[in-house]
Amino acid sequence: MSTPSDSMVKAAFIPQLDTSLLASLTSAVLRRVNIARLASASGSAASTDIDNVTFDGVKVDKVNIKDLTTKIKCGAAILHDVRVILELHYTVNWSYDLKWMGSDSGTKVLGSEAKPIPLHDIKLPMLQDIELNIPEATVEDLEADIQPVQNINLGGVAFAQLAVNNTNLPSDGFSISGMDFKSFELESFGVPASDSEEVTIGQFSPDQPVDLPTISVNGIDVPFVGIDDVTSEGAVSIMDIQPEEFRAPVFKIGNFFKVYFITTPILHLQIGELVLSELEASASIGSVSVEGASAEIEAKGIKLGGLVLDELTVNQVKV
Repeated sequence: MSTPSDSMVKAAFIPQLDTSLLASLTSAVLRRVNIARLASASGSAASTDIDNVTFDGVKVDKVNIKDLTTKIKCGAAILHDVRVILELHYTVNWSYDLKWMGSDSGTKVLGSEAKPIPLHDIKLPMLQDIELNIPEATVEDLEADIQPVQNINLGGVAFAQLAVNNTNLPSDGFSISGMDFKSFELESFGVPASDSEEVTIGQFSPDQPVDLPTISVNGIDVPFVGIDDVTSEGAVSIMDIQPEEFRAPVFKIGNFFKVYFITTPILHLQIGELVLSELEASASIGSVSVEGASAEIEAKGIKLGGLVLDELTVNQVKV
């Protein structure tokens, strides 16, 4: 017959502590101060500074633009390194009529030739204004990249009806050595005012992206502003310009034989560079609205200097 081991005997005699007893023992060692409500009727801060505010994951459901008008004035246009390639195609139409002996007609291609004609630089006078009118435009599902905002100084601020409910100090409890008490309770106390040299918050960030309400701006007018010269990228070519053909005087022998010489010109225009100068532009927008915007916001280094709390009240302090 086997006997139980020493470890089995010890395990059988380990007492099981009651949950309420364990809680009482823990509270006897670690205590917490509970403040039911801390309230201030009003307050102010002499200065408010934020070191850095970042915006991540900025999304916009829809941007509506109404009554967009844009006008561009162009003072002059300069064409650099202009040349024309002139092609001349020659044909001849002939016909004869020998009465009872017969008649005939036809066309004969005589060939063609091309000649480049350099025109160098050409300056055009003031061009006609360009005006663009858009009654309404909508852009959906945008993602924006907003750069961090640094060193924000909001100056003095004021607030009212500050309330902090059900506060535990500290949250993990504290112990007092050399002094023993079971508990104490303070119903309430108040002071006319309190002041602090500075209140700092190292980092502030909401758990969820912040949804912004619909933002609408009306009556945006941008007066005429100067624009730098606009230069084309690379050469500009306009090919196969076909003016009307022209005919040489008719060569004929009585009514028996006729010949028409026809010349067909074709132009190719090549511009080395197109420069629009003396540009001015203006714009007006009836309204711009941003719908469904959200962003993940994080603020760091928040400082409230010269904090004053008026009519400070503390209710139900328990230890």
